[in-house]
Amino acid sequence: MSSTTTTYVYVGSFVMPQPGKHEGLHVFRLDNDTGALTFVASYVPGLNVGSFAIDYKRGMLYLTDEVPNGGQIYVFSMDPSTGGLTERGHWPSYGTQPSGIALANSEDMVIVSHFTSRTGITTIAGDAQSGYRIERRYDDATTVLFTLDDTGGSDQPSHVYVHAASGHQSKPSCLHSVSLSPDGSFLIECDMEKDQLVTMIIDYTSHSLRLQGIRDVLQGSGPRYSAFHPTLPVFYVNYEYRPIIEVFNYKLGGDYVSLGTVDVLPENLNGGPGVLLSDLRVHPTGRYVYTLVRGHNVVSAFAVQEVSGRLRRIQTATINGISPKGCTFSPDGRFFYIAVSVSNEVQVWAIDDNGLLTPTQATVAVCRPSAITMVELTPP
Repeated sequence: MSSTTTTYVYVGSFVMPQPGKHEGLHVFRLDNDTGALTFVASYVPGLNVGSFAIDYKRGMLYLTDEVPNGGQIYVFSMDPSTGGLTERGHWPSYGTQPSGIALANSEDMVIVSHFTSRTGITTIAGDAQSGYRIERRYDDATTVLFTLDDTGGSDQPSHVYVHAASGHQSKPSCLHSVSLSPDGSFLIECDMEKDQLVTMIIDYTSHSLRLQGIRDVLQGSGPRYSAFHPTLPVFYVNYEYRPIIEVFNYKLGGDYVSLGTVDVLPENLNGGPGVLLSDLRVHPTGRYVYTLVRGHNVVSAFAVQEVSGRLRRIQTATINGISPKGCTFSPDGRFFYIAVSVSNEVQVWAIDDNGLLTPTQATVAVCRPSAITMVELTPP
Protein backbone atom coordinates (compact mmCIF):
# COMPACT_ATOMS: atom_id res chain seq x y z
CA MET A 1 0.00 0.00 0.00
CA SER A 2 1.32 3.42 -0.97
CA SER A 3 1.93 5.79 1.91
CA THR A 4 -0.31 8.31 0.13
CA THR A 5 -3.15 5.87 -0.48
CA THR A 6 -6.27 6.40 1.61
CA THR A 7 -9.18 3.99 1.98
CA TYR A 8 -12.73 5.34 1.88
CA VAL A 9 -15.89 3.55 2.90
CA TYR A 10 -19.18 4.14 1.09
CA VAL A 11 -22.39 3.22 2.92
CA GLY A 12 -25.88 3.24 1.46
CA SER A 13 -29.10 3.66 3.43
CA PHE A 14 -32.17 1.56 2.67
CA VAL A 15 -35.88 1.75 3.61
CA MET A 16 -35.84 5.01 5.53
CA PRO A 17 -38.32 5.44 8.39
CA GLN A 18 -39.02 8.93 6.96
CA PRO A 19 -38.40 8.69 3.19
CA GLY A 20 -36.75 11.75 1.68
CA LYS A 21 -35.69 13.27 5.00
CA HIS A 22 -32.25 11.68 5.36
CA GLU A 23 -29.38 11.46 2.90
CA GLY A 24 -28.98 7.98 1.45
CA LEU A 25 -25.24 7.87 0.65
CA HIS A 26 -22.45 8.33 3.19
CA VAL A 27 -18.65 8.56 3.00
CA PHE A 28 -16.14 7.67 5.73
CA ARG A 29 -12.35 7.65 5.86
CA LEU A 30 -10.71 4.50 7.22
CA ASP A 31 -7.83 4.42 9.71
CA ASN A 32 -5.74 1.53 8.39
CA ASP A 33 -4.13 0.90 11.79
CA THR A 34 -7.22 0.75 14.00
CA GLY A 35 -10.00 0.14 11.47
CA ALA A 36 -11.92 3.14 12.84
CA LEU A 37 -14.07 5.27 10.53
CA THR A 38 -14.23 9.07 10.33
CA PHE A 39 -17.23 10.76 8.74
CA VAL A 40 -16.58 12.73 5.53
CA ALA A 41 -19.94 13.62 3.95
CA SER A 42 -23.47 12.51 3.07
CA TYR A 43 -25.39 12.91 -0.18
CA VAL A 44 -28.78 12.61 -1.95
CA PRO A 45 -31.82 12.78 0.35
CA GLY A 46 -34.16 9.86 -0.12
CA LEU A 47 -31.72 7.61 -1.98
CA ASN A 48 -32.51 3.92 -1.39
CA VAL A 49 -29.23 2.12 -2.13
CA GLY A 50 -29.51 -1.51 -3.21
CA SER A 51 -25.87 -2.22 -4.06
CA PHE A 52 -22.60 -0.69 -5.23
CA ALA A 53 -20.05 -1.26 -7.99
CA ILE A 54 -16.65 0.42 -8.37
CA ASP A 55 -15.22 1.52 -11.73
CA TYR A 56 -11.51 1.70 -10.96
CA LYS A 57 -10.57 2.76 -14.49
CA ARG A 58 -12.64 5.95 -14.39
CA GLY A 59 -12.70 6.46 -10.62
CA MET A 60 -16.48 6.13 -10.51
CA LEU A 61 -18.94 4.77 -7.97
CA TYR A 62 -22.14 3.17 -9.31
CA LEU A 63 -25.19 2.31 -7.25
CA THR A 64 -28.79 1.24 -7.64
CA ASP A 65 -31.65 3.32 -6.28
CA GLU A 66 -33.90 0.39 -5.37
CA VAL A 67 -37.41 1.80 -5.52
CA PRO A 68 -40.71 0.49 -6.95
CA ASN A 69 -42.29 1.77 -10.16
CA GLY A 70 -38.95 2.07 -11.89
CA GLY A 71 -35.56 2.51 -10.25
CA GLN A 72 -32.45 4.45 -11.18
CA ILE A 73 -28.74 3.89 -11.68
CA TYR A 74 -26.56 6.64 -10.20
CA VAL A 75 -22.93 7.33 -11.02
CA PHE A 76 -20.56 9.51 -8.95
CA SER A 77 -16.94 10.48 -9.45
CA MET A 78 -14.74 9.89 -6.40
CA ASP A 79 -12.35 12.67 -5.37
CA PRO A 80 -9.01 10.88 -4.81
CA SER A 81 -7.90 13.57 -2.35
CA THR A 82 -10.95 13.52 -0.06
CA GLY A 83 -13.14 10.57 -1.02
CA GLY A 84 -15.94 13.05 -1.67
CA LEU A 85 -18.48 12.39 -4.40
CA THR A 86 -19.81 14.39 -7.33
CA GLU A 87 -22.87 13.10 -9.13
CA ARG A 88 -22.21 12.58 -12.84
CA GLY A 89 -25.67 11.45 -13.77
CA HIS A 90 -28.46 8.97 -13.27
CA TRP A 91 -30.76 7.09 -15.60
CA PRO A 92 -33.63 4.58 -15.50
CA SER A 93 -32.67 1.00 -14.70
CA TYR A 94 -35.37 -0.40 -17.03
CA GLY A 95 -36.99 -2.46 -14.33
CA THR A 96 -38.43 -2.06 -10.87
CA GLN A 97 -36.43 -2.20 -7.62
CA PRO A 98 -32.91 -2.54 -9.10
CA SER A 99 -31.07 -4.49 -6.43
CA GLY A 100 -27.89 -5.97 -7.92
CA ILE A 101 -25.17 -4.33 -10.01
CA ALA A 102 -21.91 -5.58 -11.52
CA LEU A 103 -19.29 -4.16 -13.89
CA ALA A 104 -17.88 -6.21 -16.76
CA ASN A 105 -15.21 -6.10 -19.47
CA SER A 106 -12.77 -3.72 -17.81
CA GLU A 107 -15.64 -1.56 -16.55
CA ASP A 108 -17.09 -0.82 -20.00
CA MET A 109 -20.45 -2.44 -19.23
CA VAL A 110 -22.73 -2.44 -16.22
CA ILE A 111 -25.27 -5.19 -15.54
CA VAL A 112 -28.29 -4.68 -13.27
CA SER A 113 -30.67 -7.23 -11.75
CA HIS A 114 -34.10 -6.28 -10.43
CA PHE A 115 -35.80 -7.46 -7.26
CA THR A 116 -39.09 -6.60 -9.02
CA SER A 117 -42.31 -5.69 -7.27
CA ARG A 118 -44.48 -8.65 -6.34
CA THR A 119 -47.47 -6.37 -5.73
CA GLY A 120 -49.58 -6.65 -8.86
CA ILE A 121 -52.36 -4.53 -10.27
CA THR A 122 -55.93 -5.69 -10.82
CA THR A 123 -57.28 -5.42 -14.36
CA ILE A 124 -60.65 -6.33 -15.85
CA ALA A 125 -60.75 -8.25 -19.13
CA GLY A 126 -63.57 -9.39 -21.39
CA ASP A 127 -66.93 -7.84 -22.16
CA ALA A 128 -70.64 -8.28 -21.45
CA GLN A 129 -71.08 -10.86 -24.20
CA SER A 130 -68.09 -13.09 -23.43
CA GLY A 131 -68.12 -12.41 -19.73
CA TYR A 132 -65.87 -10.33 -17.53
CA ARG A 133 -62.89 -11.70 -15.66
CA ILE A 134 -60.48 -10.32 -13.10
CA GLU A 135 -56.78 -10.54 -13.95
CA ARG A 136 -53.72 -9.79 -11.89
CA ARG A 137 -50.71 -8.34 -13.68
CA TYR A 138 -47.14 -7.90 -12.55
CA ASP A 139 -44.04 -5.96 -13.56
CA ASP A 140 -41.54 -7.49 -15.98
CA ALA A 141 -38.52 -8.99 -14.23
CA THR A 142 -35.44 -7.81 -16.12
CA THR A 143 -31.68 -8.13 -16.28
CA VAL A 144 -30.27 -5.13 -18.09
CA LEU A 145 -26.89 -4.50 -19.72
CA PHE A 146 -25.73 -0.91 -20.24
CA THR A 147 -22.68 0.04 -22.31
CA LEU A 148 -20.83 2.94 -20.70
CA ASP A 149 -19.53 5.92 -22.64
CA ASP A 150 -16.22 7.70 -21.99
CA THR A 151 -17.76 9.67 -19.14
CA GLY A 152 -19.03 6.52 -17.41
CA GLY A 153 -22.66 7.21 -18.24
CA SER A 154 -25.30 5.55 -20.40
CA ASP A 155 -28.58 6.82 -21.81
CA GLN A 156 -29.99 3.59 -23.26
CA PRO A 157 -29.58 -0.10 -22.44
CA SER A 158 -27.70 -2.26 -24.92
CA HIS A 159 -29.87 -5.23 -23.99
CA VAL A 160 -32.88 -5.86 -21.76
CA TYR A 161 -33.46 -9.52 -20.94
CA VAL A 162 -37.03 -10.13 -19.73
CA HIS A 163 -37.29 -13.24 -17.58
CA ALA A 164 -40.26 -15.31 -18.65
CA ALA A 165 -43.17 -15.79 -16.28
CA SER A 166 -45.56 -18.72 -16.57
CA GLY A 167 -48.44 -16.55 -17.75
CA HIS A 168 -49.06 -12.86 -17.24
CA GLN A 169 -50.88 -13.53 -13.96
CA SER A 170 -47.89 -15.35 -12.43
CA LYS A 171 -45.63 -13.56 -10.00
CA PRO A 172 -42.38 -12.43 -11.65
CA SER A 173 -38.86 -13.53 -10.90
CA CYS A 174 -37.26 -11.77 -7.94
CA LEU A 175 -33.62 -11.34 -9.02
CA HIS A 176 -32.09 -10.15 -5.79
CA SER A 177 -28.40 -10.19 -6.74
CA VAL A 178 -26.00 -10.55 -9.64
CA SER A 179 -22.38 -11.78 -9.46
CA LEU A 180 -19.89 -11.94 -12.31
CA SER A 181 -17.40 -14.81 -12.50
CA PRO A 182 -13.75 -13.72 -12.03
CA ASP A 183 -12.96 -14.38 -15.69
CA GLY A 184 -16.09 -12.55 -16.82
CA SER A 185 -17.42 -15.53 -18.79
CA PHE A 186 -20.79 -15.74 -17.03
CA LEU A 187 -22.95 -14.26 -14.30
CA ILE A 188 -25.21 -15.70 -11.61
CA GLU A 189 -28.49 -14.26 -10.40
CA CYS A 190 -30.40 -15.43 -7.33
CA ASP A 191 -34.15 -15.65 -7.97
CA MET A 192 -35.76 -15.50 -4.54
CA GLU A 193 -39.34 -15.82 -5.80
CA LYS A 194 -38.89 -18.92 -7.96
CA ASP A 195 -36.14 -20.56 -5.85
CA GLN A 196 -33.75 -20.71 -8.78
CA LEU A 197 -30.18 -19.89 -9.72
CA VAL A 198 -30.00 -18.24 -13.14
CA THR A 199 -26.77 -18.22 -15.17
CA MET A 200 -26.27 -15.93 -18.14
CA ILE A 201 -23.53 -15.48 -20.72
CA ILE A 202 -22.31 -12.04 -21.77
CA ASP A 203 -21.68 -11.57 -25.49
CA TYR A 204 -18.89 -9.01 -25.41
CA THR A 205 -19.09 -8.44 -29.16
CA SER A 206 -22.79 -7.61 -29.40
CA HIS A 207 -23.08 -6.32 -25.81
CA SER A 208 -25.99 -8.64 -25.08
CA LEU A 209 -27.04 -11.32 -22.60
CA ARG A 210 -27.93 -14.94 -23.27
CA LEU A 211 -29.61 -17.32 -20.86
CA GLN A 212 -27.20 -20.16 -20.07
CA GLY A 213 -29.23 -22.18 -17.60
CA ILE A 214 -31.71 -22.27 -14.72
CA ARG A 215 -31.24 -24.48 -11.67
CA ASP A 216 -34.02 -25.21 -9.20
CA VAL A 217 -32.98 -25.14 -5.56
CA LEU A 218 -34.79 -26.14 -2.38
CA GLN A 219 -38.39 -24.94 -2.49
CA GLY A 220 -39.02 -22.04 -0.14
CA SER A 221 -35.31 -21.41 0.45
CA GLY A 222 -35.08 -18.00 -1.25
CA PRO A 223 -31.52 -17.84 -2.69
CA ARG A 224 -30.22 -14.38 -1.79
CA TYR A 225 -26.52 -13.86 -2.63
CA SER A 226 -23.78 -15.60 -4.56
CA ALA A 227 -20.07 -14.95 -4.04
CA PHE A 228 -17.14 -16.22 -6.10
CA HIS A 229 -13.88 -17.46 -4.62
CA PRO A 230 -10.98 -15.31 -5.88
CA THR A 231 -8.78 -18.21 -7.08
CA LEU A 232 -10.68 -21.52 -6.90
CA PRO A 233 -13.39 -22.48 -9.45
CA VAL A 234 -15.95 -22.22 -6.68
CA PHE A 235 -18.86 -19.99 -5.75
CA TYR A 236 -21.10 -19.88 -2.70
CA VAL A 237 -24.83 -19.22 -2.34
CA ASN A 238 -26.74 -18.38 0.82
CA TYR A 239 -30.49 -18.70 1.28
CA GLU A 240 -32.62 -16.09 2.99
CA TYR A 241 -35.13 -18.57 4.45
CA ARG A 242 -32.82 -21.54 5.13
CA PRO A 243 -29.72 -21.13 7.34
CA ILE A 244 -27.31 -22.85 4.96
CA ILE A 245 -24.57 -21.99 2.47
CA GLU A 246 -24.25 -24.14 -0.63
CA VAL A 247 -20.88 -24.66 -2.33
CA PHE A 248 -20.67 -25.04 -6.12
CA ASN A 249 -17.79 -26.00 -8.41
CA TYR A 250 -17.98 -24.37 -11.85
CA LYS A 251 -16.36 -24.58 -15.27
CA LEU A 252 -15.68 -21.84 -17.81
CA GLY A 253 -18.91 -20.93 -19.52
CA GLY A 254 -21.14 -21.41 -16.51
CA ASP A 255 -21.67 -25.16 -16.03
CA TYR A 256 -21.56 -26.03 -12.33
CA VAL A 257 -22.26 -28.78 -9.79
CA SER A 258 -23.12 -28.67 -6.10
CA LEU A 259 -20.50 -29.82 -3.61
CA GLY A 260 -23.01 -29.80 -0.76
CA THR A 261 -24.20 -27.46 1.98
CA VAL A 262 -23.00 -26.35 5.39
CA ASP A 263 -25.14 -25.18 8.30
CA VAL A 264 -24.80 -21.51 9.14
CA LEU A 265 -26.03 -21.81 12.74
CA PRO A 266 -24.92 -23.99 15.67
CA GLU A 267 -27.33 -26.57 17.08
CA ASN A 268 -28.55 -24.26 19.85
CA LEU A 269 -29.82 -21.72 17.29
CA ASN A 270 -32.66 -22.75 15.01
CA GLY A 271 -33.93 -21.40 11.74
CA GLY A 272 -37.56 -20.48 11.19
CA PRO A 273 -39.76 -17.40 10.77
CA GLY A 274 -37.84 -14.18 11.30
CA VAL A 275 -34.43 -15.86 10.92
CA LEU A 276 -33.19 -14.42 7.63
CA LEU A 277 -29.74 -14.60 6.07
CA SER A 278 -28.49 -11.38 4.51
CA ASP A 279 -25.03 -10.60 3.13
CA LEU A 280 -22.39 -13.14 2.03
CA ARG A 281 -18.70 -12.33 1.56
CA VAL A 282 -15.45 -14.15 0.74
CA HIS A 283 -12.34 -12.86 2.52
CA PRO A 284 -9.77 -11.20 0.21
CA THR A 285 -7.33 -14.07 0.90
CA GLY A 286 -9.94 -16.64 -0.08
CA ARG A 287 -9.35 -18.47 3.20
CA TYR A 288 -12.64 -17.56 4.90
CA VAL A 289 -16.31 -16.91 4.16
CA TYR A 290 -18.73 -14.85 6.27
CA THR A 291 -22.51 -14.47 6.29
CA LEU A 292 -24.94 -12.41 8.36
CA VAL A 293 -28.13 -13.68 10.00
CA ARG A 294 -31.00 -11.40 10.97
CA GLY A 295 -33.41 -12.48 13.68
CA HIS A 296 -30.68 -14.13 15.75
CA ASN A 297 -28.47 -11.11 14.86
CA VAL A 298 -25.27 -13.09 14.44
CA VAL A 299 -22.40 -13.44 11.99
CA SER A 300 -21.00 -16.86 11.08
CA ALA A 301 -17.44 -17.46 9.87
CA PHE A 302 -16.23 -20.42 7.82
CA ALA A 303 -12.81 -21.78 6.93
CA VAL A 304 -12.32 -22.64 3.24
CA GLN A 305 -10.75 -25.99 2.35
CA GLU A 306 -7.81 -24.90 0.21
CA VAL A 307 -8.27 -27.47 -2.58
CA SER A 308 -12.02 -28.14 -2.83
CA GLY A 309 -13.36 -24.82 -1.54
CA ARG A 310 -15.73 -26.59 0.84
CA LEU A 311 -16.60 -24.83 4.09
CA ARG A 312 -16.28 -25.59 7.79
CA ARG A 313 -18.00 -23.32 10.30
CA ILE A 314 -15.49 -21.97 12.82
CA GLN A 315 -17.48 -19.28 14.64
CA THR A 316 -20.92 -17.80 15.20
CA ALA A 317 -20.65 -14.45 16.98
CA THR A 318 -23.46 -12.37 18.44
CA ILE A 319 -23.87 -8.88 17.00
CA ASN A 320 -24.83 -6.26 19.56
CA GLY A 321 -27.50 -4.79 17.33
CA ILE A 322 -30.64 -5.50 15.34
CA SER A 323 -30.83 -6.62 11.70
CA PRO A 324 -27.30 -6.92 10.22
CA LYS A 325 -27.81 -6.20 6.52
CA GLY A 326 -24.51 -5.67 4.69
CA CYS A 327 -20.80 -6.27 5.27
CA THR A 328 -17.36 -5.82 3.75
CA PHE A 329 -13.63 -6.04 4.54
CA SER A 330 -10.82 -3.55 4.79
CA PRO A 331 -8.51 -3.93 1.77
CA ASP A 332 -5.86 -5.71 3.87
CA GLY A 333 -8.46 -8.11 5.28
CA ARG A 334 -7.75 -7.20 8.92
CA PHE A 335 -11.13 -5.62 9.65
CA PHE A 336 -14.74 -6.56 8.98
CA TYR A 337 -17.54 -3.98 8.77
CA ILE A 338 -21.19 -4.77 9.46
CA ALA A 339 -24.07 -2.45 8.53
CA VAL A 340 -26.63 -3.03 11.29
CA SER A 341 -29.80 -1.62 9.81
CA VAL A 342 -32.36 -1.20 12.59
CA SER A 343 -29.62 -0.17 15.06
CA ASN A 344 -28.59 2.61 12.65
CA GLU A 345 -24.87 1.92 12.88
CA VAL A 346 -21.86 0.38 11.18
CA GLN A 347 -19.78 -1.83 13.47
CA VAL A 348 -16.04 -2.53 13.17
CA TRP A 349 -14.76 -6.04 13.90
CA ALA A 350 -11.17 -7.31 13.91
CA ILE A 351 -10.21 -10.49 12.04
CA ASP A 352 -7.35 -12.59 13.44
CA ASP A 353 -4.98 -14.87 11.52
CA ASN A 354 -7.41 -17.78 11.93
CA GLY A 355 -10.38 -15.87 10.51
CA LEU A 356 -12.08 -15.37 13.88
CA LEU A 357 -13.94 -12.14 14.58
CA THR A 358 -13.68 -9.87 17.62
CA PRO A 359 -15.74 -6.68 18.02
CA THR A 360 -13.59 -3.57 18.41
CA GLN A 361 -16.51 -1.64 19.97
CA ALA A 362 -15.94 1.08 17.35
CA THR A 363 -19.14 2.17 15.58
CA VAL A 364 -20.38 5.02 13.43
CA ALA A 365 -23.98 6.21 13.19
CA VAL A 366 -25.73 5.79 9.82
CA CYS A 367 -29.47 5.91 9.27
CA ARG A 368 -30.67 2.45 8.11
CA PRO A 369 -27.32 1.28 6.65
CA SER A 370 -27.42 -1.57 4.16
CA ALA A 371 -24.95 -1.77 1.27
CA ILE A 372 -21.31 -1.04 2.10
CA THR A 373 -18.13 -1.01 0.01
CA MET A 374 -14.55 0.27 0.13
CA VAL A 375 -12.05 1.71 -2.28
CA GLU A 376 -8.41 2.78 -2.03
CA LEU A 377 -7.74 6.17 -3.62
CA THR A 378 -4.40 7.81 -4.37
CA PRO A 379 -4.28 11.61 -4.73
CA PRO A 380 -2.59 13.00 -7.85
